[in-house]
Order: sequence, then structure tokens, then C-alpha cells
Amino acid sequence: MTVCLPALPCPACGVEDVPQIAAGTGPHWGKAVCAHCGRWLRWLPKPKEVCMQPSINRVLLLGAVSKHGVEVAFVGQGTAKASFALVVSEQGSDGREHQAWFPCEIWGKKAEAAGELEAGDVVLIEGKLRRTKKGETWETVVSGWECTPLRVPVATAAPRHEEGCDVTNALQWA
Repeated sequence: MTVCLPALPCPACGVEDVPQIAAGTGPHWGKAVCAHCGRWLRWLPKPKEVCMQPSINRVLLLGAVSKHGVEVAFVGQGTAKASFALVVSEQGSDGREHQAWFPCEIWGKKAEAAGELEAGDVVLIEGKLRRTKKGETWETVVSGWECTPLRVPVATAAPRHEEGCDVTNALQWA
């Protein structure tokens, strides 16, 4: 662990320089000593360890609203909450279509607008991942602040499947 100290003046020899770090005694982790004469300057606190690396929690998903549609509920003091599953389809290296289902929620006025979405509508969700407790288990939910419906031209729209829309084929026009 590296500790960076500022230049400190030594009261004994008068030199201002970056001190050396020596082992501390008792409750002290270490001590700063003058690099020139070796006299004690001050006690050093234990360096704080940084456990978490810098991170970004941001999600951008393009998919179709699942066959169950959007459920809007009013919670707390009348705040709207829209909940739905987003189906993201992609073609794997084996040539088959693979689908991933993501539970999503939108809050506030945007939730009321999201309530007008129908099953199979292609939407772009921008938000963050959030963990919620459901009974005894935890679930990761995409908590969105933007939900933009995309209108796919009719001539290039993909056929709808029972689970939702095949987004891979529907977006070939883009």
C-alpha cells in the first residue's frame, strides 16, 4: 500500500521535505520522520483501504414488450409504476434465435405513458440495474428513466411470435 505525504517542515533541522515513513508504536500505524535528520514529525493514521473500484450502472436495452403487456400500479402517495418484461432477441452463432427476458419498471409520468404500450411493441429502455427483494429471493430489475417506443415500418416489420417480437429481423431497416 502506497502512502503519499506532503512536504513537512522539520522543527529540528529546518528542512522542508517529504518525510520518510517509519513503523509506529502502540495504536499508531506509522510515523513520519524527517528524511534528513531522522527526527519524529507526526503520527500517521492507518490508510483507508478503497474496496470498491469506480463503476457505472447504466443500461440501454432494445427489445419487445412481452406477451403479458404492461401493468401500471399506483404506489405510495399515488406515484405511477409501470412493470413489464422486455424480450431481447438475438441470433446466436448456431444460427438459432435466443431470447433473454428482463424485468423492467418505469416510475412517475413516464410510467403512465408506458402503460399505453402493447405486447410486442418495440421499445428502447434507458435506465440502471437495481436489486429488489421479492419474498425470500432477490431479483435484478432494469429501473428505467426513459422508455421510447420505436415505430417499425410495416413493410419491414417482423412477424410477431407468441413471446413477443423478433427484434433482430425488425431492425434490419435501421
